[in-house]
Amino acid sequence: MKIPVIILLVLTCSACAADLYVAPGGSNSAPGTLAKPFATLKAAQDTARDTEKPVTIYLREGSYFPKRTLTLTPADSGLTIRAYKDETPILNGGRAITGWRKLTTEPAGMVPTARGKLWVADIPKGWCFHYLYVDGQATRRARLHNSHWRQWPQNFSYDDPGKDGQKLTFEDKQILANLPSNGDVEMICIMTQYGVMGNGVLTDIDPEAGTAEWNSTQTHVGFRTRRRNFTFENALPFIDKPGEWCVDSHRGWVYYWPVSGTMTGSRVTAPRLYELFRLQGDEANSTWVENVTINGLTLMYTDRLPEDRWPASWLRRQWEHVDAIVYLQGTKDCTISNNRLLYSGSSGITLDHFCQGVRIEGNEIGWSGSDGVFLCGYGPGTLDVNRDNTVVRNWIHDMGLGNYWHSSAIQIYQSGHNRIALNLLQNSAYCCISMVGAHPKYMQDPVYFFEGHPTNAERQFRLWNMFTIRSQDFPQEIQAAVRSGTYRFTRDSIKPYLHSRDNLIELNIVVEPEQLLDEGGAIYAWCTGKGNMWKDNLIFKSSGMPGSSILALDDMAEYYTVTGNVIWVNGKAACGTIGVRGNEQGNVIGDNIRACYRKEHADGGGGNANGLRQGFYRTDATRDPVYALQKRIVDRVNETGAWSGNPDTGIPRPGETIKDARQRTLPKDSHVTIE
Repeated sequence: MKIPVIILLVLTCSACAADLYVAPGGSNSAPGTLAKPFATLKAAQDTARDTEKPVTIYLREGSYFPKRTLTLTPADSGLTIRAYKDETPILNGGRAITGWRKLTTEPAGMVPTARGKLWVADIPKGWCFHYLYVDGQATRRARLHNSHWRQWPQNFSYDDPGKDGQKLTFEDKQILANLPSNGDVEMICIMTQYGVMGNGVLTDIDPEAGTAEWNSTQTHVGFRTRRRNFTFENALPFIDKPGEWCVDSHRGWVYYWPVSGTMTGSRVTAPRLYELFRLQGDEANSTWVENVTINGLTLMYTDRLPEDRWPASWLRRQWEHVDAIVYLQGTKDCTISNNRLLYSGSSGITLDHFCQGVRIEGNEIGWSGSDGVFLCGYGPGTLDVNRDNTVVRNWIHDMGLGNYWHSSAIQIYQSGHNRIALNLLQNSAYCCISMVGAHPKYMQDPVYFFEGHPTNAERQFRLWNMFTIRSQDFPQEIQAAVRSGTYRFTRDSIKPYLHSRDNLIELNIVVEPEQLLDEGGAIYAWCTGKGNMWKDNLIFKSSGMPGSSILALDDMAEYYTVTGNVIWVNGKAACGTIGVRGNEQGNVIGDNIRACYRKEHADGGGGNANGLRQGFYRTDATRDPVYALQKRIVDRVNETGAWSGNPDTGIPRPGETIKDARQRTLPKDSHVTIE
């Protein structure tokens, strides 16, 4: 009788264990103690599910290479995953590429200047990744045109999209020579000046006919096309200078032209996973992932899903990639804090659909393929469930690097009652903070409103631009009237269905927005709900903003409060320092300062160019307001824990000469060790 009692005591103690440990040298057959840790986070998660919560999983110093995304479900509620004490665990979503050798053959299409310069390594056949890192630094994926996108050609035509793709015909047939037809090559197409772009996968390439098939479930070529600048990426004929690479997934090779001339001793990584963490609740049954914390980890190297493989559930807008290195859906009161999220192929952190009470604090999010943080609710309707989240004291920099340039450091779509504060946001291709909804003019036609699937290109654009409207949420009388063609949404009647409302954007430092695109603003809003506030934010840009406002209240951005912001933009803002459409209503704008102001910085003629005369802001020829607000923000940040990595704000110091940021290279990541 004594043996069962002993067994019971052992099981009881195991069930009560509150701390589990994981270390690179551990074993999954170990008990997960500090002395005998697990080897993988998955093994610790499995044990934690059988343990009464709360449970903390500690990761010890070192690098981890998970084989698959760690998915946390409602069964993991109450779990904390964190770094042990002052250690630095690194979760690496990539895989090492070894066995590099000098290429001794001359494959078809290789440019003469690359002969004798290329190295090659074997990879699993069928693996086509989008990023390559050599000794911890990002390298250039080979591209047909390396000039600024406005210099890319536009000389191609297109058919209407069909269910099997969209046929494109190129005037210059020679650019298709020696390109594979298996989908390795992507075509980046800029479709309007404000950055609507796609990364379509090219198949069925026929150089003799000059044709190829564009494959993308994100968008198609041809809607409202003001431009159609294009280039190709990822093929051997495009490698024409040191530092460039491409993948031949059919052959199972990766080519690289090393800057140093050799690959001897180099450490090379390519991303393999698309997400490192997924927090996935069950929205259909109202069962959430609750009170989960991820703290103190370094998360690196994920890829992006190519556009021909985007699932039907993903939002299709104009620029964002919904996926993320940490993806949350169906979550409540979770915390992502004090982590470093680097080199995500898509976004850094996405809060998709039902996400409430989530706190994103003290993280560094850098060099992401799309957004830094993306708060993505449901389309226009009554399902207002992405709300009451906090994004505070994060350092977010260098986003949109996966050819999703219209991404932002913080993107808010149909999400409200959030606080965005004390963040340092640097070096964006487009806006640093963007808040958007949907325009009523796209909701009049029953084909769009009821989510039909027309084949006409213009109709496809309008449907795509609807941003997943939930027509079933609207009153039956409105649905009937839209169906009969007798109902017209107005700027007032649409407001209850626009959930980007009552957001507080305060005490953020925004540095060097719009490094590639000219439209938008440092902080931007379009077609949102009521009650948003932009308060006491500091904006710096070393050059002008020739195609936008600095603070931009675009179509139907109404009932805003914009106050206490300090702006130092070293040039003209073509659409106004604070741009507002002339017919907007309910906005309260005042007590803002345009610092370091000179006569040549006067507002341009677009948008609302009379902000100064209307009292939207006042001017100051000195830098004094800049330094005063910067000190106030930095002091508040330091009181609550500082920014991860202790970065410089990037704002010139007193007496320092301003240098145009477009002349600088991207910052180097010198403080991450990869094993």
